[in-house]
Amino acid sequence: MKRNSLKRKLILTTVVTMNVLFCSSIQAFAAWNDNHSGYATYTSSGYSGGAVLLDPIPSAMEITALNTTDLNYNGINAALAGAYLEVQGPTGKKTTVYVTDEYPKAPNGALDLCPTSFAKIGNMSAGKININWHIVKAPITGMFSYRIKEGSSQYWAAIQVRNHKYPVVKMEFLKGSTWVNMEKMPYNHFLGNNMGTGSIKIKITDIRGISVTDTITALPKNGDSPGYIIPGHVQLPD
Repeated sequence: MKRNSLKRKLILTTVVTMNVLFCSSIQAFAAWNDNHSGYATYTSSGYSGGAVLLDPIPSAMEITALNTTDLNYNGINAALAGAYLEVQGPTGKKTTVYVTDEYPKAPNGALDLCPTSFAKIGNMSAGKININWHIVKAPITGMFSYRIKEGSSQYWAAIQVRNHKYPVVKMEFLKGSTWVNMEKMPYNHFLGNNMGTGSIKIKITDIRGISVTDTITALPKNGDSPGYIIPGHVQLPD
């Protein structure tokens, strides 16, 4: 009887442990689109010269700066650069904004909205309102595009992904048979060294853990080229 009792306890403990681990993995997977709460202020800046270098940004676009902690989600520099956030104000009204800048020294959850967005969900005279927000699929069409930063060459390159449905947190390039990780910088470009003189196969991973591969044209031989944008051939799935 004692052996049977111990066996039952062992099975129960194993099942409980497996359930805890399973639930934890679900929570970790879902964390990217959790609801956030905080406050919003507003500013007219962010359309040019933003910290994540997404210029040029159309003046009619609804944009926001995002607090540093949330911008660098999970410790990844500029993880939410170029993300789209659905924001709800104190009256229950909502709008969707594009992350183009950093909101330094602001607490978790805080946004610095453009005036158009602030007016849609709150009273402008308040100056500061309580909000809730979460990441949503970008309302875009077409494929990725890539910005090749000025000074890039076969020896050193900084590459930015644009027009992505979900925030991009990782980029790798294929060197021989090995995928080489490229560090994401606070200015929203991925750094690569000695990427070669021919076309380059790259792998892009989004905040959900979904990856797609693409091929981009050869980089400049020398580092005297201005910044430029090249078209991509893939997009993230819904």
